[in-house]
Amino acid sequence: MLLRFLVVLSAAALCMTAHAQDGDHGPLQPVDLFAMEAAADVQISPDGQRIAYVRRTNDIMTDRARSSIWIVDYDGRNHMPVASSASADFTSPRWAPDSGRLAYVASTGGIQELRLHWVSSSRDAAISRLPGTPAGLQWSPDGNRLAFASFSPGSGPSPASLPSRPEGAQWAEPARVEERMVFRADGRGLVPHGVQQIFVIAAEGGTPVQVTDDIEGVAADFAWTPDGSALIVSADRRPGRNASPADTELHRIDLASGTITQLTDRRGPDSSPAVSPDGRRIAYLGYDQRYLGFQTQRLYVMDIDGSNSRVISADFDRSLANPVWAQNGRGVYVSFVDQGEVKIALITLNGDVQVLGEGLSGSSFGVPYAGGTFSVSPRTGRFAGAVSSPLRPAEVAAGDRRSGLRRITSLNEELLSRRHVSDAEEIWWASPHDGRQIQGWVLHPPGFNPGQTYPLFLEIHGGPFAAYGPTFTAELQLMAAAGYVVIYTNPRGSTSYGEEFANLIDRSYPGNDYDDLMGGVDALIARGYIDEDRLFVSGGSGGGVLTAWIVGNTDRFAAASTVKPVINWGSFVLHADLTNVFYRFWFDAPPWEDPEAYWRRSPLSLVGNVTTPTMVMVGGDDLRTPVSESEQYYTALRIRDVPTRLVVIPGAPHGITASRPSRLLMVVAENLRWFAEHDPANRTDED
Repeated sequence: MLLRFLVVLSAAALCMTAHAQDGDHGPLQPVDLFAMEAAADVQISPDGQRIAYVRRTNDIMTDRARSSIWIVDYDGRNHMPVASSASADFTSPRWAPDSGRLAYVASTGGIQELRLHWVSSSRDAAISRLPGTPAGLQWSPDGNRLAFASFSPGSGPSPASLPSRPEGAQWAEPARVEERMVFRADGRGLVPHGVQQIFVIAAEGGTPVQVTDDIEGVAADFAWTPDGSALIVSADRRPGRNASPADTELHRIDLASGTITQLTDRRGPDSSPAVSPDGRRIAYLGYDQRYLGFQTQRLYVMDIDGSNSRVISADFDRSLANPVWAQNGRGVYVSFVDQGEVKIALITLNGDVQVLGEGLSGSSFGVPYAGGTFSVSPRTGRFAGAVSSPLRPAEVAAGDRRSGLRRITSLNEELLSRRHVSDAEEIWWASPHDGRQIQGWVLHPPGFNPGQTYPLFLEIHGGPFAAYGPTFTAELQLMAAAGYVVIYTNPRGSTSYGEEFANLIDRSYPGNDYDDLMGGVDALIARGYIDEDRLFVSGGSGGGVLTAWIVGNTDRFAAASTVKPVINWGSFVLHADLTNVFYRFWFDAPPWEDPEAYWRRSPLSLVGNVTTPTMVMVGGDDLRTPVSESEQYYTALRIRDVPTRLVVIPGAPHGITASRPSRLLMVVAENLRWFAEHDPANRTDED
């Protein structure tokens, strides 16, 4: 059996090689991932003339993402590097108000350095070594100072006293004592004791001055007042906040006296402050906490002293992000996700919404989650951001209220112009459950011919309150390159379709997502080019939940791969790194008060129905959906003699494919191998 499988794989590889040699548009190859680049953190200068951005590459020798900083003119000319090295990463480019200086962070061997670049002379200098990794770097309005947030270490509980240890004795390490509810974080491990604080440093350099000294710390979410005398900061200063979900308020910090004045006071988060150019008002985001699974983040405006708060976007049913005042003070630029696509808009103080551009994107090469940010030139109203399409990773784009966004870089053209990359076909279908319209996208394999039949691969997003969109995805393009028709979807619970649609799964997930997903599969089968015996399914995190739920409800799929899933909700909420969120927002009570509710929604409750060969995959350092969840499911499938395999990616956190380039390729390779092993097309009479 194994020998036949290897022969099948070898034949497929030879066919792909032959196809690649037939012309310039061969299938995308796994090694191509190391030649791809993506733009991120795009920042337009205050005068609107230049754009700085982070350029992400994947180093094939170190298997690491590398970040450099480049500058390009608004019209796409004079594209040149500012900071680039094979041994350091450069991030957070931020323009000074005079547009002549650029601050950024250099990271080398764990050392963080704040640096300045003078554009006219190309001179570059370090102004300070930083106490920790900075976040939210911002210039003061007069260009004389910079502010940032950074972690300030503290001390935790001490272990109990032991007898004195004799000199030279080798005893075990002291006990680690914990009293916090949240003491681990995915991607970080054990959370060190201490809090995040705000620091200010002079632009000519020196030692950063800590301007907050708060027991609970502050967010890296703040804004200068136009006169530079104060910072408006989002912070949750409640005692014991670690045991409950964040409930941030806006505060004013007077930099001369250190006085902190609370400006908002409600149950619900207030964040993303932006002070109007005349210093009279603050725009910010938030909502009244109703403890729903998802709530729409709305735009508010209040006076600078916290009075006269009112919601501006009450009639706009999309979550808003990244508020930036227009220079005339009559509106606020924001971004939002609508049906999987990220857009820039201007919202007037009367609540009118004008969409200015679309296609914003993050810089990931993995699955196609919707995301992205933008920046605005206060003097000209020009804006910039990273944009992506199904055909290309994130590129720099710029525009204004008349032109919209236009792409001004071509980082991947040399590579991807010589590869077949599938455009994403948008499709909609009626859910078999209630007739609601569900959106998805389809990628077709190289040489696709609708007169032939193909295997179908269903990819399911996580979250569950998240959204896929029509952006580039190396992971799914590689699945299409291997010969699969790929469908990825936004079933109920997905964001970007309004609060009501997202909360169709509130306290019922995985709910009726199953029907939405199967409706998409059936919509493609109805086209006549899908082999119904060759259906495959996979998803990560919440998508792993739904994959396990699917195989517990149907045997239609030839094979499945559930990646970093939640299998048992009762064990999950007490073991994951965000217990304070999961048990409060996704259930009505903790597990011991309503165990039936947890079990009813657990894929493990359906394992007795599973006959589909199902692989289980997880990152070895995953703290969001802990490894024990995957191990439970794998063990249950083994007990039932269902064909299964446990794949652990050593050292990987929850974001397996984002953590190192080769891990993305591991996920694709393991899925392709598992599907090939259980593909009816590869079976012989002897099987």
